[in-house]
Amino acid sequence: MKKLLYLCVIVVFSACGSDDSVTVETTNGITTLDATGTVSEQTPIEAKKTIYGKWNFSNSARITSNTCIFSFIEFTDDYYIIGFYVNQEIEAVFGTYVLNTDANGFVTSVDLNLEMSNTTIATLTNIVVSETNESLNATFTIELNIPEDSEYIICNNLEGDYSTNKGDPMDESDPSDTDSNHAKLISTWTFVSMTEDGVDISNQWYDDACYEYEYNYGEEIYIEGCTPSTKIKLTFSAYGTYTFVFYGSSNGTKVLTEPWSWSDETQTSFYVGDGDELISIESLTDMEAIFSSNQEDEYEDEGDYIYSFIAE
Repeated sequence: MKKLLYLCVIVVFSACGSDDSVTVETTNGITTLDATGTVSEQTPIEAKKTIYGKWNFSNSARITSNTCIFSFIEFTDDYYIIGFYVNQEIEAVFGTYVLNTDANGFVTSVDLNLEMSNTTIATLTNIVVSETNESLNATFTIELNIPEDSEYIICNNLEGDYSTNKGDPMDESDPSDTDSNHAKLISTWTFVSMTEDGVDISNQWYDDACYEYEYNYGEEIYIEGCTPSTKIKLTFSAYGTYTFVFYGSSNGTKVLTEPWSWSDETQTSFYVGDGDELISIESLTDMEAIFSSNQEDEYEDEGDYIYSFIAE
């Protein structure tokens, strides 16, 4: 089965219990890229702009750990991604985030929840974003509450105070530009269909959540008795992150994330992963995206693939 994205970073987690959460107004497209301020003095709309983007931990004084190392936290309009190394393997966690407010309407904390549940695995407080020498930096406190039955329980050792720097957005990211393919692509899309040489093979992609990658053997192994996912979402970030989420499988929610970049200034095709797979844009509007690829690898014959998505 040919996929638009193969495999780089994976995490699978099971749905957990739920509790009440705070609903805030969302934004669309590319949010302000250079916002600063003290989040505890901001409304949810202001705070979203302040934390938006990819925050790197490479220069953090607390990055050392024998078992788990932070790599980055990225915020899009509605979702977060945490990247870290667990026992020298790159992993990621994806989900929605909640901006909690006080009686005055100012943000007191940011909860990071596992996708498809309201289970909070991390809370950020004392968030301050400032600019020094044209570089954006953030300080904050992170409290971790990863469930004991999670394979990432060892990452609870990483909670504490941090100072991080914000990564550079893609050159094409301009909040004032709303008409380019880049501006349209920076969004979350829901998978509709996939065809190979004109034949619908969408069900094969829903089955993807039933495969687990075996690092020792370098291949994906199918889980017998697994039920496929019922929904697939794709998110493009203004910081070059490309994330798939597979929902509804008995194997839990599966997340795949890789970098992406435009192939040239025409913005009609883009690379995913290490740049070895080229995806062409057949059609792109604010409501619908249709992609195509023509690929051949060591496991499969060459074929023409069409992928259809609608806006979330």
